[in-house]
Amino acid sequence: MKAYTLRIELQEVEPLIWRRLLVDGDTTLGKLHHYVQAAMGWTDAHLHEFEIGGKTYAT
Repeated sequence: MKAYTLRIELQEVEPLIWRRLLVDGDTTLGKLHHYVQAAMGWTDAHLHEFEIGGKTYAT
């Protein structure tokens, strides 16, 4: 099974805030949403989006 290392950065924030996540290759966007929430210490109250192949998915 493949795994991917993701670097997640908050845009337009100084100083830069970022997290590194290691996720399974078969992780769904739904699961990734929860991983991002946990990694950033959020409680599902922050907007974020995923861009894949030029297409944007927002939650």
